[in-house]
Amino acid sequence: MRVLVAALVFVMAFAVPAMAQLMLHNGTDAAPGEGGEPAPAGSDAAQEPQKAKPIPMKPPADDSVIGQTLLRDGAVGAIALSRQGKDLAVAKLSLEGEEISKPGEPCHVEVNAGLPIAARFDGRPMGLSRYQVDLQACPFSFDVLEGAILIPKGHACDFAAADCHVDPAGLWGPQGNTISQTRAHEMEQTRLHIETDMRANFRVLLSHAGKDKASIKRIAGEQAGFSSERETLCHSYALESVHGFCALEITRARVLALLAQLGAISNKQDEVRPPPVKKKPRPPSVAAEPAPAPPQ
Repeated sequence: MRVLVAALVFVMAFAVPAMAQLMLHNGTDAAPGEGGEPAPAGSDAAQEPQKAKPIPMKPPADDSVIGQTLLRDGAVGAIALSRQGKDLAVAKLSLEGEEISKPGEPCHVEVNAGLPIAARFDGRPMGLSRYQVDLQACPFSFDVLEGAILIPKGHACDFAAADCHVDPAGLWGPQGNTISQTRAHEMEQTRLHIETDMRANFRVLLSHAGKDKASIKRIAGEQAGFSSERETLCHSYALESVHGFCALEITRARVLALLAQLGAISNKQDEVRPPPVKKKPRPPSVAAEPAPAPPQ
């Protein structure tokens, strides 16, 4: 009897793990794709991973520049902005340049002498709020950054009465020697984070180009040239090597420009995508009527 009991215990010791293993690999509770049958085509488990999405960024608010005096390259000239209804106004504007009659000799122009000049909102073509200043002697536009404005190239002009040639293009921000070391460290960390977003959004934009070689070349060329363009623009900002304010804001502008391009692409695709074709319902089948019986 003892021999029989021992034999039964020995058999059960091997049978139970084998049954458990059999249930684990062949049980009906196994989820598709997780040890069970392969997921059927068209199911969520069989779908390809979605394409990478751009990392969003909120454009700087106009309030970041209102009530401040901004200097070109953090050193010369002065511009102060105020709120005027839904738009802005240039409350103060002084420009530095060189004499028309004596090139190389510095000159100074007080443009509005305390009289506000309207700055009209002109959309967000590059992701930043853009304003147009219709100054008769020297019209220009600017984009709003975080605590700064960026005036693009192409706005050089002459104030003949003052014998002064000026070029307001560049980054207008806080005076370079007023940026503290603590703030400079914070801006460096912020810039590193924004640069990561920039590279990610660049890859997303590149993926949208598909196999269009011309678009790929253009997008890659713009990104490759960004660092040198940033260096050219920022090298003259006062104490830039100490605080890096200009580099931060120009990088922020680049991220928003990439997002603007992605938005334009999405809108364009929405415009050209044909609307879904609605299938017309099939008419109900009508049973054939029996042929009339021949006359008797």
